[in-house]
Amino acid sequence: MSTTTSPAKTPISIQKAIDAVVPYIKLCRINGLLGVWLTFWPCIWGALLAAYVYRVPPSTLINILPFLFVGCASLHSAACTINDIFDRDMDRLVARTKNRPIPSGAVSVRNAWIFMTVQVIAFFYLLTWANTTCALVTIANLPLQFAYPLFKRFTYWPSAFLGLTFGWGSLVGWSAITGSLTWKVNAPLYIAGVCWAFGYDIIYAFQDKRDDPQAGVKSTALILDNNRPKIFLSALAIGFITFFYITGQVVAANAAYFNLTLIATAMHVAWQISTVDLENPDDCFQKFYSNSWIGWLMVPGLLLNYTTRVA
Repeated sequence: MSTTTSPAKTPISIQKAIDAVVPYIKLCRINGLLGVWLTFWPCIWGALLAAYVYRVPPSTLINILPFLFVGCASLHSAACTINDIFDRDMDRLVARTKNRPIPSGAVSVRNAWIFMTVQVIAFFYLLTWANTTCALVTIANLPLQFAYPLFKRFTYWPSAFLGLTFGWGSLVGWSAITGSLTWKVNAPLYIAGVCWAFGYDIIYAFQDKRDDPQAGVKSTALILDNNRPKIFLSALAIGFITFFYITGQVVAANAAYFNLTLIATAMHVAWQISTVDLENPDDCFQKFYSNSWIGWLMVPGLLLNYTTRVA
């Protein structure tokens, strides 16, 4: 006689708790770290270059970088929540977003506002651990983060505004290390980040170009669709690489910065733009997603640039 063991069942109370929490995890996008990495990489650029310029000891970086990552995760999750609150009516009309927690009814608008308030309070608590300049620079970015969803209602260039928003991380990373800003470095590095984020958000927007007009969404993809979008994307990529190069010249970076970081970055964006099929939503998402790991191509050169100076 054979015996079989049935799989253990999750207790009903635990399952109910899981079912209640999962929509909020999806709402703030912490079920996937894509947006967190996109927020974090400019912070890394600023922090590692500041550490290089000021010969900051490795122990300082070890202490600050995890704080920056948690801060990026906290800020991005709150921004996603407010984005979905503002966009709930539009999201119902777009195939890719209609099953998000608010338009699907899994989370009420009232509960989403309460959740967002808790997220913002937690974020401000994190800021108490930052130096004054870093905290002020970060707070200055909050209006950009929370206003971004509104821009797609009255301009076809919301991707440009997102570039201004996400490129800000380099200012946060630099000031977290130094307690100040040095504009001859921070300005070109910020512009590089703006060009990078502007470009990847255009690719992201091409996913929804068929649904956006019906939903009343004004996206940059709609403006560029019949106007050689890859030329515009290439111009942004050139801007990204050029201003990153200028930043390296200003800080007198060494060969690792130029031969590893810049070359790897240039190869990635060239591959991304040359191969993306802007008529294929799945491919657009995959190319957009590839920007979440671009930092792993850039960081080795930045780290080697730093370590050869402080060693």
